[in-house]
Amino acid sequence: MTTSEVKVWDPLIRVFHWATVTLCLLNFFVLEEGSKPHKYAGYTVGILLIIRLLWGLVGPHYARFGQWWPTPARVRYYLRQLAQGSHPYYLGHNPVGALMIWLLLLSLVGTVVTGWLTTWDAFWGEDWLEELHGIIANTLMAAVGVHAAVVILTDRLTRSDLVRAMVLGKKRVPADAKVEDPRS
Repeated sequence: MTTSEVKVWDPLIRVFHWATVTLCLLNFFVLEEGSKPHKYAGYTVGILLIIRLLWGLVGPHYARFGQWWPTPARVRYYLRQLAQGSHPYYLGHNPVGALMIWLLLLSLVGTVVTGWLTTWDAFWGEDWLEELHGIIANTLMAAVGVHAAVVILTDRLTRSDLVRAMVLGKKRVPADAKVEDPRS
């Protein structure tokens, strides 16, 4: 079977993705909570998020939020196709994947903001804020686990090499793939 390659993920998206993955894993599993390195890693994620949110407005086609916005109609269509045994192929994010990306982005924002607020004098030592920070961080890590598992499953179903695409920027499109237009 022949495949073609399509450039999907630009370098900024790929650097954002892998830097965020690395920093989150360090903060969750390696760095001591509240330590300077933990805080600096969190601040760096915050800066990366600002850049990513701006890039989602002005970046190339597949980086733009409007290209993969998960409307109810798009989500229903995608779920109907899955229920019928079909797995639509998307160059960018599929509608359910887009929902996951929003959950990940919002969880990142929540983790960064609550972590930052714990450094303010007004919130110093507030247990409820530290607990909220932990809950959001745990939610983020659970979502990351689900995200990784579904990427592997989707790779098997669509033969699109999603992990490879997030490293090299190009997605392999199998010759028999019916590519969905996310604008519909």
